Amino acid sequence: MSEIRKPAVAGQFYPGDREELLGVLDALFSYAPTPEAVTGELMGLISPHAGYAYSGTVAAAGYKLVKGLPIKNVVLLGPSHQAVFSGVAAYPSGKWVTPFGEIEVNSEFVAELTSRSKTIFPNTIFHTAEHSIEVQLPFLQYILDEEFRIAPLLVGAVTMELVEEAADTLAETLEGLDDWILIMSSDLYHGYSYEECRITDSKTIAHILDLNENEFYMCIKQGECEACGYGGITIGMKTLKKLGVNSAMLNFYANSAEITGNYVGYVVGYASISFSRMGVDERPSLTEDEKDELLDIAKKSVEAAVRGEPIPEFSPKSQRLQEPWGAFVTLKKHGQLRGCIGYIVGLKPLYQTVKDVAISAALNDPRFPPVTPDELPHLSYEVSVLTPLQKVSDVNEIQVGRDGLLIKRGPYQGLLLPQVATEEGWDRKTFLDHTCLKAGLRLGCWHDPATEIYRFEAIVFGDEE
Repeated sequence: MSEIRKPAVAGQFYPGDREELLGVLDALFSYAPTPEAVTGELMGLISPHAGYAYSGTVAAAGYKLVKGLPIKNVVLLGPSHQAVFSGVAAYPSGKWVTPFGEIEVNSEFVAELTSRSKTIFPNTIFHTAEHSIEVQLPFLQYILDEEFRIAPLLVGAVTMELVEEAADTLAETLEGLDDWILIMSSDLYHGYSYEECRITDSKTIAHILDLNENEFYMCIKQGECEACGYGGITIGMKTLKKLGVNSAMLNFYANSAEITGNYVGYVVGYASISFSRMGVDERPSLTEDEKDELLDIAKKSVEAAVRGEPIPEFSPKSQRLQEPWGAFVTLKKHGQLRGCIGYIVGLKPLYQTVKDVAISAALNDPRFPPVTPDELPHLSYEVSVLTPLQKVSDVNEIQVGRDGLLIKRGPYQGLLLPQVATEEGWDRKTFLDHTCLKAGLRLGCWHDPATEIYRFEAIVFGDEE
């Protein structure tokens, strides 16, 4: 008989009634912020596992990135809070049940995994009362359009030697699996200080975003970082890196104090972090003809929008202009800024992005009144096509003239294009300070460990007035 793993925490961590659970998830996904789109191929996600009332919003923010993807297999790494053991206990076969129905275990994948590994072994007992994997399943059932199978992997005590062996096996076995994603289940800080929570979680998240599993593991062992699912995260990061992941992004962070409004008492930190594989060269290469076509699209779109005419339909022949890239359009009049708006990441094909942001720069930049028809002959156009964001761990990496900057802290963020620093004659420190101001933060905010700094490059081209 196939094993049936019944819910252990339905009615506690999340509603046990199907309709009530559906309503809760509807509300969580409605309220959760939408993260920046992942650049490259999404391959992994860290997601919290507390009760939905506490960490559900953070989890939903990350799962928004998974919604609509053709996922057929989900490998889940979760920590064991109940059973004490060493290594990784893989649920071998059968089905897991939630209020939304049954999910089949990919028994073939698990069998291959356990047959190859000395660290990963089949076991159902250790999973019986554990919540860390279970609480992820209703989110997956809610967002995935197609049926999917799971490989539940419960992580006990690990050493770096065990991590290495498990990651080698998992990476080799995943190479033969179609349409998969790796979910690492973990909460972060647990303790009685809100300030300590913020400081500790910022260190923990920084090591993860740097994709440095060794430093992350050592930080945990030294007590400077916290994550109850650190074993699964360490295995997951090493596995994903072996499979080409080269980018990590913080989707959303919060803690129980911020969610409940109770800053006195026990506090737990939650983060959603995505992992993706980008190509070796993620910088678009544009020919002169392609640049001219993008400038023409920007100009014709602005002229039509300002005059109240229908926006032309564009059908570029070049495949490059069909690819999703972030872009800004800058308008100047007699050499003075008249509007500048853009998308940081590629949400649409490049030519459509240029069309949209050009119109917004002319009509919707809050710093200026809308462009009038009389001004059209006096406008010049500049397009900046952006490379993907890269997390900055050392500000000395930033090169003025090459890099643009994005600074984020909580709900505040500000971006300055590479050419701004060059035009203003700023050095690195001044560039960082002005990006802080653009974000609505104080001068010097970039020194604060809680501030996130990203750099990017841009292909910049324009016409003459």
